[in-house]
Amino acid sequence: MKIIIAGAGEIGISLAKYLRAENHDIVLIDSEDEKLNDLSEQLDIQTIHGSAAYPSILEKAGAEDADIFLAVTGNDEVNIVSCSIAKTIFNVSKRIARISSSEYISLKYKDFLDSQSIDVIVSPEKETADKIVRTMNVSGALDMVSVLDGLVCFVGLRCKKSTPIVGKTLHEMIQITTETGFRIMAISRKLKTLNLSDDLILKSGDDIYFSVPTKSLTQILDIFGYESVPPKDIIIFGGGRIGWNVAKLLENDDADHHVTVVEKNEERAEFLAKTLSNTLVIQGDGLDDSLTDDLNLSNYRIAISTTQSDENNILLSLLSKRSGVMRTYALIHNPLYQSLLSGLGIDTTVNSNAVMVSSILQYIRKGKVKNDYFIQSGIGEVLEIEVMKSSKITKKPLGNLDISEGIVIGGILRGKLFLPYDKDLIVRPKDIVLIFAEQGTIRDLEKLVSVGFPFF
Repeated sequence: MKIIIAGAGEIGISLAKYLRAENHDIVLIDSEDEKLNDLSEQLDIQTIHGSAAYPSILEKAGAEDADIFLAVTGNDEVNIVSCSIAKTIFNVSKRIARISSSEYISLKYKDFLDSQSIDVIVSPEKETADKIVRTMNVSGALDMVSVLDGLVCFVGLRCKKSTPIVGKTLHEMIQITTETGFRIMAISRKLKTLNLSDDLILKSGDDIYFSVPTKSLTQILDIFGYESVPPKDIIIFGGGRIGWNVAKLLENDDADHHVTVVEKNEERAEFLAKTLSNTLVIQGDGLDDSLTDDLNLSNYRIAISTTQSDENNILLSLLSKRSGVMRTYALIHNPLYQSLLSGLGIDTTVNSNAVMVSSILQYIRKGKVKNDYFIQSGIGEVLEIEVMKSSKITKKPLGNLDISEGIVIGGILRGKLFLPYDKDLIVRPKDIVLIFAEQGTIRDLEKLVSVGFPFF
């Protein structure tokens, strides 16, 4: 497919890298020429200097032949206008826009955006807040998403020194989890995926990704030494769009949360106090020793740092951990911190750029792809795919199929029944298969499910 990406920020570059690895034809547009320097050679893509809001620039990018237009600049207005141009002038079939301002994404103004030729709207702040709240109920979860109509959870956990399974082989762990429907989908060590051999020994610092029936999640978490307890006392450092969205989601949750937001900017703190009805707002700097003493951080179970500075978020998380907070979240934008922070005491890092890539990818996949979840660390995706009659995956039992390394099947949804992976299981047409695909294996997955070019 030919995909035009407007915006060479971190999100745009991440999308370009990932989609180019799947051999898509990528054109990247940005109004700042220096951002495009060297990207053409590094990523093997075409780059265009100029504003995507100008028809002439989209024409230069070859928009008349494009299959997808992704508007992910940091300017909402440019994203809206460029999508409208892509549709009305060049008839690009699918248009996805990044929209951040609540002025646009409010339900009150939904009709306006619907009139602007945008197929899908993605909000980095809202998507990131959703991810944070979604993982709160599982202590230390790196990733967590409900799949296959809620019957299954896909979870990522980091092995700590105290994790009971550390030192055990995969074979031993599988023996422990027999009859639960537990299935290891991927294991990464220092951001590199490992071969899932029976004799692989789990080590502290390993990230393990697995699928498990929702009803068995608590049992599996006990085996891992983690707990599933609804969070109650929560402090949020940074009342920007992400912090505000997290607080708003918690206010709308049925659980009895006690939430405090600490915001440095006085004007923003006043806005938070007006728009949050059941949240304590404190104006001040979370790194101020006197304020920290007054906050008595040991009273909080969870600390979430969502300021604009990666470094401040890291320091606030470490300070919270030192003060006795049980679980810490740090918002980061620089992917280099992903591996550097392991073992420092920060339980979960949330990369908003990776969250956005995940949100966009699920709308790019075509055909029978029901859901597509991009793993934050970038090691791959988890997909739900409806199987067609022509698919190779229906021809033999799963254990007899020639499945490429890096592709793992977690189980299938047949009607309203979840069937965990079994080597003797035969997939039928219309089954929905849960599959992990390591980065770079999407084409191999396409062959396995025999879906053809229009599918991906």
